[in-house]
Amino acid sequence: MNTSTRRVAYAVVATAMLLLVGLGTAQEKPKAVDPPKKPTVMQRKLAHAQKVLEGLALEDFDKIRTSSDGLLECVKDASWRINDTDKYVLFSNDFLRRVENLRKAAKDKKIDAAALAYVDMTLTCVKCHQYLRDTGISLAPDLSPFTVKAVATK
Repeated sequence: MNTSTRRVAYAVVATAMLLLVGLGTAQEKPKAVDPPKKPTVMQRKLAHAQKVLEGLALEDFDKIRTSSDGLLECVKDASWRINDTDKYVLFSNDFLRRVENLRKAAKDKKIDAAALAYVDMTLTCVKCHQYLRDTGISLAPDLSPFTVKAVATK
């Protein structure tokens, strides 16, 4: 093979490689990413309640108060009111009072009072969700994105 033929062969190979690389990158389209879904009011409630528990464990009153504020915002959300039965309204108002007690205990830096308010609030949640399930008013919300994952220990 003479020198000019080799140059042409190298040029053809180089061009082919560039084309292949170019085609490979041209075919790679960015994957469509679904926009993040806004968590439901119940998912936000669970996330704030978990933060309250973390604040209680760490005796971090600012975290308890901030998370209590988040719980209060959940109650104000329009999607909170799924019906107007007397019992549901009673549970909802009871939850609101428990959260306000929790917030006050955090403000006053009383860990025992905050822990008791948290337990009372949680019991109110459980009773309300049981009522909703038993009456068939609502399906249990999907809270799976907010569940705590087990941590392996050595």
